[in-house]
Amino acid sequence: MPHRPAASVASTRPVRGGLTATCLAVALSLTTGAASAEGRWALVLGVADYASDAVPDLANTVNDSRTMAAALNDMGFEVYYLENAPKAEIAATVARIRSEQADADLGVFFFAGHGLQLDGVNYALPADLVPQGADFLRDQGVSINALVAELGQTGAENLVVILDSCRNSPFPDQAATGTGLALVDAPDNTIIAYSTAPGAVALDGAGANSPFTAALSSALVGPEQDFRDILRLVRARVRVATGGAQTPWYIDNSRGEITIGPSPALSLDPALADATDGGVGLVATAWRTIAQSGDPRDVAAFVEQFPGTPLAEVASRQLAAVGAESVPDFPLMDLGLPLAAPEVPGGLQTIVTQCDILATAPGDVMALSEGLAHDLVNTRAALRACVAAVADDPDNPRLVGHLARVLRLEERFDEALYYAEEAARLGNPSAWGALAEAYRLGLGTESDLSRAAEAAKQGAMMGATPIRVLVGMHYREGWGVPQSFSEARRWFELAGQFGNASGITALGDMYRRGQGVAADPARALDQYRKAAALGHSDAMTNVGMAYLRGEGVAADPATGIRWLSEATDRGNPYSAFHLGRAFLTGWGVQPDRNVALAYFRLSAQRDFFGAYTFIGDILTDPASGELRNVSEGYANYIIAREAATLRNTIASQRELDELLPRIEALLPALSPVEKAAGERLAQEWIDQYGLLDFELVHE
Repeated sequence: MPHRPAASVASTRPVRGGLTATCLAVALSLTTGAASAEGRWALVLGVADYASDAVPDLANTVNDSRTMAAALNDMGFEVYYLENAPKAEIAATVARIRSEQADADLGVFFFAGHGLQLDGVNYALPADLVPQGADFLRDQGVSINALVAELGQTGAENLVVILDSCRNSPFPDQAATGTGLALVDAPDNTIIAYSTAPGAVALDGAGANSPFTAALSSALVGPEQDFRDILRLVRARVRVATGGAQTPWYIDNSRGEITIGPSPALSLDPALADATDGGVGLVATAWRTIAQSGDPRDVAAFVEQFPGTPLAEVASRQLAAVGAESVPDFPLMDLGLPLAAPEVPGGLQTIVTQCDILATAPGDVMALSEGLAHDLVNTRAALRACVAAVADDPDNPRLVGHLARVLRLEERFDEALYYAEEAARLGNPSAWGALAEAYRLGLGTESDLSRAAEAAKQGAMMGATPIRVLVGMHYREGWGVPQSFSEARRWFELAGQFGNASGITALGDMYRRGQGVAADPARALDQYRKAAALGHSDAMTNVGMAYLRGEGVAADPATGIRWLSEATDRGNPYSAFHLGRAFLTGWGVQPDRNVALAYFRLSAQRDFFGAYTFIGDILTDPASGELRNVSEGYANYIIAREAATLRNTIASQRELDELLPRIEALLPALSPVEKAAGERLAQEWIDQYGLLDFELVHE
């Protein structure tokens, strides 16, 4: 095991000079070839507490560094961990790595904390930075370029430098040249991946981690994979999770594969291996969660949670074999719970668990903590926290439901279904919604629409208004029940009576489309305005479209564009799609194919698959000039077709009816090479991102 320097805190103090808040990046300096599991080291630094009053402390950066230390440790890296360290200790640790890790296969440096750019050079701020004097940043900051060069002198065949920090300038009263990290080109055999776009600001996130670190740590915990695939997946997840507000940015000058994989699983005798492979239960779930962990504390926790079980005996032998000295120096995440002295005995502070903080879904009717979008869940930490919480309180329907959710996000669908069924049996209304989606989409079981509809009704009758909307969708689409617009309308009305904006918007859709009622654009607009007042971005989009079309109100393109822009700023995928159509056709704006394509891509990145059809239209149209790329256009058509087929809704069937003739018309014009290239692009995209439309998943 590695020699790890101790955590430290140093001091700091005010500043001068032209400064820019820095978006700290992922810089991968590497050579051709795959990285093996041998000779991996990682230097992980998190800075949250700055000694200078002029440098604001940060909320999530220490938890981010602890999270990444744990994830990299599980991937077989020898971790050197620093927390709130001064510049001198950082330099000393780099020198130590150079002496101890010469010619390793792969090295990683991770930093979470404040960063700045000055004159095009990016700097990480150590804990002891004192912002005084004209050259304080050059003298006291950690130059990213210089650091990459110095780490390269370790002789590592591959070098990965990961920096997640792109917040507002901590010196707002100083003359600044902008926000975000300066865009610099990557050296040969290097990938630079920014936690957000150049010049933009990254987010701290609603939970215990930044969006970037939550997505990266979750993506790292998996089978052997190429690091580029990890970065692409993180980019997609962060963009969707933040509604387009944050987009990781990558510059790739590398060649060859950069594969990494987890540590080997703990070995079991055949009888126990069969039990964990085929069985579903808390002991087996806990074991699968920690079987490839590189942290003996995980094994010790398992022994404590499940004493007397055969697997606990195996775990105890493993602990004895590795020894106490093998415990990593990096601390576990600190979520502030449980409190040693709660303010009110029996109050929320004594009830809320780490599982609640890490795994609660938006809209969960049993929630005791702020909900996290699926791509913002740190699944590695959440799984461990929820296993521990359920082991401590196995009949708690809220906690069992959280565990089911995290397992589904990890695509452990069989186990997710088991715990969702258990949570529903224990009385968790939201679990019925999760079951409805599992049964409908065939996640961990055969697809069964009738069973899905019945599960949704169970949750709806328990008072969960989001699931009442889901029941309305079942009747509107005819999923497992006789299609009935009138019955769908009743369920949407019921949800709307309790202030559910999605139900109110769905009701407006029925009046606009004339589903089960006479079409009434004015009444539809009234519903959309009510939901928009509640902050529902779909409703804002529909208000904008009403003004553009003159439906239920006098046509007013300028007002329509303003509503669509507001919804797009809130992360709505459909408003971005409609703005793309507006710029494509000149509907209330000057036509511009480049802008239209950008909006369609934004909509697609936010998981509206209908946008892929229009991307395909632009890329295959001869009038598109330099934008034209028929192979890529054909790939977008294929993605749109497969997604519409999977969703199987009234709207997706309309999309298919419009899309299939486009594909048929394009095929004769494609050369065999162009056709094969398009099919390959589409399959690679589907393999990486999947086609599940999360707008239809109940959370």
